[in-house]
Amino acid sequence: MGKVIATDLDGTLFYPKRRVRMIKSNSLKFLRRHIDNGGRLVLVSGRNIDSAKMVKDKINRPLDAIGCNGSVITINGEIIHDVHFDPEKTLKALDEIEKEFKIRGFYIMNDDCEFIMRNRYKEPLFMTIYRVWNFFQGVYATKFIVDKEKYFDGIKNCHARKIMMFFGITKKDKNRSKEVNKIIRERYPDVFEASWANEFIELSPAGCSKSQGLKYYLNYLNIKPSDVYVVGDSGNDISMFNEFPEKSFCMSHAPLSVSKYAKHVVKHFSDVEKFINK
Repeated sequence: MGKVIATDLDGTLFYPKRRVRMIKSNSLKFLRRHIDNGGRLVLVSGRNIDSAKMVKDKINRPLDAIGCNGSVITINGEIIHDVHFDPEKTLKALDEIEKEFKIRGFYIMNDDCEFIMRNRYKEPLFMTIYRVWNFFQGVYATKFIVDKEKYFDGIKNCHARKIMMFFGITKKDKNRSKEVNKIIRERYPDVFEASWANEFIELSPAGCSKSQGLKYYLNYLNIKPSDVYVVGDSGNDISMFNEFPEKSFCMSHAPLSVSKYAKHVVKHFSDVEKFINK
């Protein structure tokens, strides 16, 4: 079996953003060459697995996906691994976190690949700004609904694959998000795998991370870890950098607090090709 590229999407394969074309042409050509030469591509993302289809259609090549930071894994479009939150522990922990830290917004990604919002505050202005911002994301836009009942149903009935908490868009908000993420990791290790993503904290079920999802995927296909090249740019990619240190690549625009964990720093996603061809 050929070499495997395990890549993040937002900020990595989707960098710089091409709101119409989706993927930069150099990156697109690189991945097509890689797959045509017997290599394998697996998307390892915080997004749900529905994003894999649009990438597959764009590349026009087969690929696999690890979604929701390791909670769900697909091979050739078939789900082989799907993990959800423990309802009782999760609801209790979220209630404690909300009361202490006054989180601005809560979201889940569920089995139906829906992005469901449940804001702590009813802010029409915030919702309007979010809708406008999402519209201008072009092909990267995420369809979402605002439904408090469906949000709680997703957690209570084990349909949620990922939970996100929104803190705000200012530098102060992002720093606060980073600090709260540390607290959650220390307090709730048996409930959540928490990772910092600037203005968000991303929560997946305990034991689910990008690195754990990737290890499960490799074991399932009997692929050697030495054949894997991991690429990312944010806090939820650190676990991959740590698990596959010698062939880890971080985008140069990433914060130092992330890039310091990777072996290599690259400006463009397509720069990884020269390392694979050595």
